[in-house]
Amino acid sequence: MKFFIASHSQIEAKKLRNILIESGHMVTSRWITEDTKFHESINAYTDEERTRISQLDEEDVRKAEDGLVLIAEKEGRCVPGGKHVETGIALCLGRSIYVIGHKENIFHWHPKVKTFKNVNEFLDYIGLA
Repeated sequence: MKFFIASHSQIEAKKLRNILIESGHMVTSRWITEDTKFHESINAYTDEERTRISQLDEEDVRKAEDGLVLIAEKEGRCVPGGKHVETGIALCLGRSIYVIGHKENIFHWHPKVKTFKNVNEFLDYIGLA
């Protein structure tokens, strides 16, 4: 299967990416390994870098034919970020959305969204546990 991973944590995204790849799945999210300024503020990027990364993320969501996996924040924590825009792009493309954790955005109640308590529950759902 081909997934895009959306998260506010590059570390958590990388862990899930590794599990999926080791199990024979594809992960299209290049931001996980190529965005070297991810942990810095948005001001760390030049306008050209912001343009490139936004296009890269859109391309990668489009390539994820089997859906977008969103790693939610801890309960009570709300952050801005591209993961919600990426979710919107995936929904517009008719992709499935898999939320790991709690629903943190109104679109997480959309009928195309499945929610899982943790990574293991998601992996079980796709046949990896």
